[in-house]
Amino acid sequence: MSLRPRDSQVSRRSFIGGSDARIVMGQDEAALLRLWREKRGELEPLDLSGNLIVQLGVVAEPLNRHWFERHTCHILKDVKHRIRHPLIR
Repeated sequence: MSLRPRDSQVSRRSFIGGSDARIVMGQDEAALLRLWREKRGELEPLDLSGNLIVQLGVVAEPLNRHWFERHTCHILKDVKHRIRHPLIR
């Protein structure tokens, strides 16, 4: 299973996802530089299809959503949709 099919690589360059935000807010300067180069199209994104931690996260997403909804009584909508802040571009 590949997490980043070729057609999604171009669209992934146009936004900052949750994993990207962790890198931006973190202390790893090398990771930040690599992310910047990926977003500019200078580097191919890493293939994480063989990374066990990443794959566990992928399969756990539905369970995490179900658990959250069950214990908070809040239904999650628009899963994996891009959203924009209403005031900040």
